[in-house]
Amino acid sequence: MNSDDWRRVIDLGLALAGGAELPQDPELPALLRRMAPQVGMPSADAEAALRDAPGAVALVREIHRRTRDGSYRLSRAFTASDALKESGDTAGARKVLEEAMATEVVPLYRAQLQAYLDHVDDLDET
Repeated sequence: MNSDDWRRVIDLGLALAGGAELPQDPELPALLRRMAPQVGMPSADAEAALRDAPGAVALVREIHRRTRDGSYRLSRAFTASDALKESGDTAGARKVLEEAMATEVVPLYRAQLQAYLDHVDDLDET
């Protein structure tokens, strides 16, 4: 995984949302092929989208949406879980994380949620 790839696709998604057109970059198809599996999209779907310009735009938007929505979902889940755990409600903290996991499609975010779940019952040493 390359963090530069993530940043480039996020920037492209933001530019598209701001009304920009997708740049004519010969490296763009390879970038999108690398990123599609990183956000839980089948490679075949990425290949199909890359057949034409509107498909490539839709692919960038979908990759961007998945990274943005997943990031927000993680932030909310971690914050809520921490608050519940602090109040002594580890079952509630676990439930929040499990609910986020049930809807998350981005493998990296799923791994982060799983790591949090694996330690939700641990005592904090603060």
